[in-house]
Amino acid sequence: MKIKVIGIFACMLLLTMIPVAAGMSVPEDPQRSDIGWTTIQGFLLTPPQEINGGTLIWFRCLFVHYVAQGLGPRVTGFRFGGTIMVIPNTFRGVLMPHMILGWCRGVLEF
Repeated sequence: MKIKVIGIFACMLLLTMIPVAAGMSVPEDPQRSDIGWTTIQGFLLTPPQEINGGTLIWFRCLFVHYVAQGLGPRVTGFRFGGTIMVIPNTFRGVLMPHMILGWCRGVLEF
């Protein structure tokens, strides 16, 4: 009886090792999903500036309202009083020196 239990345990251990040996492990560099959207509207303290080689845009918020909708619950909120906000350069809409109004794909981290 003990030999059967040890044999079953060894087979289960072998079955769990097959995906790892086949390269089905967790990816080293996970990518952000583009599911969902984020709308941004408000007034800026500083003009938008590109960082990280132009892939991101940052600015300080005078009063900015955002709505982020993904697979989970909707996240809404405000940024104000000089708080820094970073958005991707895929932003679509109006981005003027002291005003922002538009949306971007994906849910931003707030």
